[in-house]
Amino acid sequence: MTDLLNKGNEKINHLAVKGLDIQQADRVLDVGFGGGATIKEMLKLIDMGKIYGVDFSQPMVETAKQKFRRSIKSGKVSIEFANVNQLPFDDNIFDKICTVNTIYFWEAPLVGLREIRRVMKSNGRLVIGIRSADKMKDLPFTQHNFKLYDPEAVRDLLIGAGFNRVSINHHDQDEKFDAVMVTAYLG
Repeated sequence: MTDLLNKGNEKINHLAVKGLDIQQADRVLDVGFGGGATIKEMLKLIDMGKIYGVDFSQPMVETAKQKFRRSIKSGKVSIEFANVNQLPFDDNIFDKICTVNTIYFWEAPLVGLREIRRVMKSNGRLVIGIRSADKMKDLPFTQHNFKLYDPEAVRDLLIGAGFNRVSINHHDQDEKFDAVMVTAYLG
């Protein structure tokens, strides 16, 4: 399953990591890391910093702990079982945060975004990678437990959660699956 997630989301994951503009000493959080592709890519960019990952799927957490066991042992990666509405971290500790294709499953997106804001430093950056509702609405798997969002709706949620300087960048609009990066800042 993790290989399927990673392959199908390869481009959108790459765009999210690129959009974070990770610096070597950053503390980075990946919310809903799924197959772990973003964590793997982030590891190439971090030298003195650390990557944290949370996912609400216990099987994904266990798989990631095995996959990144060396990086966990060396202190470069930390993997936790957690829901976005209750992140197990202190306030103001992350420089960068990303989440890709997860907001569709959040029970209370505004609560989740406020929780992300709580753990992000005042000059932090958040990148949310999604596919637009128009591109996903007819896919059979989105009929079950998915809440689809247009990028503007995600922007409005971010503003409602207290983020500022929100931008939307569209990629592959003419393709079957687009990639939209909604980026927000604190401070």
